[in-house]
Amino acid sequence: MYRWLLISFLAVVVPALLPAQQLSSIHTRWGDSFVEWEFFNFSTDSMAIQEAIDYEESFPEEPAGEMKLRWLNLRDDWTEWDFEYGDLRGTIKMRWKDDPGFWELRSFNGDIVSMRLAWPGDPTEWRVTDNDITLMFRSRWKNQLNEWECDESQYGTFKVSSFHRQDPRDWAIDDLLDERVPDAMRLAMVFLAVYQSSPKQ
Repeated sequence: MYRWLLISFLAVVVPALLPAQQLSSIHTRWGDSFVEWEFFNFSTDSMAIQEAIDYEESFPEEPAGEMKLRWLNLRDDWTEWDFEYGDLRGTIKMRWKDDPGFWELRSFNGDIVSMRLAWPGDPTEWRVTDNDITLMFRSRWKNQLNEWECDESQYGTFKVSSFHRQDPRDWAIDDLLDERVPDAMRLAMVFLAVYQSSPKQ
């Protein structure tokens, strides 16, 4: 009886506590290619949540968007990407073709997020800003790029970690950032983690 009440309570309360959409993971669309990615959000479907609780499974997810190379036929050009996430659509581009240390995310609704190397020649630490909020996003280690994090006392934490060490196809996203941080900045950090960590094939 108590178990049933707890399950019913969680199935109703947990979705109400979650934001309307919250990034939970990103995965390559194909097992042998890194040119197309799929975003997933935590599910807010109370039946799916209850089923996960009943069977002690991980929290359910639902498809939320995609990110892919703009020129899929030109696999040697990794400088331009298109993305869709919920109502947010736009592009991620290397600001100048010969400078891999400066990227820009531009959404069709006017968001602009700049991503710059914090230190010249060091792709493990980035300054991410929309000119209102600035976050530092870095790899936990210099020699392994499978865990990335942003830890700002004013805005909270954001982590992107590969599910399996040395396998850059599947990533978990732990988003504890303040609501003031726009989704465009979250997407920019996810892009940096998977782009810097993936082979260009």
